[in-house]
Amino acid sequence: MKRFFTLVLATLVSGVLLVALAPSGKQLDSLWLFLAYLVPFVLAAETIAALDPVWLRRWRLPEVLGVLTFTAVFCGFVPRMFDRVIADDFDGFYSLVRVLAPLLILAFALHQRLGGSPAAAVRRISYASILVMLSGLEDLSFWLWRGQPVPQRWDWADHMTVRLGHVAGRTEAYLFIAAHLIAALAVLCWPSRSRRAATAARGQGPDSAAEPSPAGHDAARAGG
Repeated sequence: MKRFFTLVLATLVSGVLLVALAPSGKQLDSLWLFLAYLVPFVLAAETIAALDPVWLRRWRLPEVLGVLTFTAVFCGFVPRMFDRVIADDFDGFYSLVRVLAPLLILAFALHQRLGGSPAAAVRRISYASILVMLSGLEDLSFWLWRGQPVPQRWDWADHMTVRLGHVAGRTEAYLFIAAHLIAALAVLCWPSRSRRAATAARGQGPDSAAEPSPAGHDAARAGG
């Protein structure tokens, strides 16, 4: 539990520092700011992975947390997003989306952990989902759902620009998305430590079977 509470503290500190250094709505204009946004997410994912689900199953806490998650989204984010739409403030609206998406990923991971999923599954869900979020697939889906041609230059995609060092072209954006989705698939397929150990144990099986123990030799001689 010591590791869990240490991670909780680190997550809270990193979140407070991010809010202080990168106010809501600030444009993602540097790689360092991009990495700063990722730090609280990674720490929160590791906190959830370190959580003992048995400890939180008391007093129906999983059910309570499920209702609280929905309430936070429905009564916290949804009204503020409506307000930004009415105010014609797209930057403010997008800033809320940028915060909401990783929080939903963490909520999914938390409820998986509370349901008994191992820590490795929590990490796979968290990191594969954040790769999908950062891929630009949502940007592509926006144009496809609207039934409009995909622009040649993706000058609005700051999360691509800061990592590529320049505005992505359409083909480059497609490759960027594909690389992230392949990475997300690799994360999902990555075997857990227990599975790797079981595989190694199975690999040692034939060798041990081919070399009977001395007790087995004695029993065979006695039978003869």
